[in-house]
Amino acid sequence: CAQFMRYIDWTLTVPLMCVEFYLLTKAAGAKTSLMWKLIAASVVMLVFGYIGEAYNPEGGSTSHSVLYGVLSTVGYVYILYTAWIGEVAQLAEKSQNASIKKSVRILAWFVLVGWAIYPSLRA
Repeated sequence: CAQFMRYIDWTLTVPLMCVEFYLLTKAAGAKTSLMWKLIAASVVMLVFGYIGEAYNPEGGSTSHSVLYGVLSTVGYVYILYTAWIGEVAQLAEKSQNASIKKSVRILAWFVLVGWAIYPSLRA
């Protein structure tokens, strides 16, 4: 049940964080397509992560966990790439606004570190 509740929480908070990247860079020319790509990546990350955890066959199949872990990681890496060197990072740089650059960098660090360590904190 705790696992289910955690994913319910993430279903709300993770896409909202992706929307924050869009809102921060909107003044620099971000299109709504950026927001939707980030939201889609967050959905990929969450859906495959949930399937990997919740629907693991009896006996805890390692191949099942690895497959869905890798698929989930694709969404995570896409968001990281976009925030650190991709479209979000480029728009922040283009903005020539120190506050936007700093805010994007802080949010990118939060995604990198916060999302990477959170699963290990629940153990």
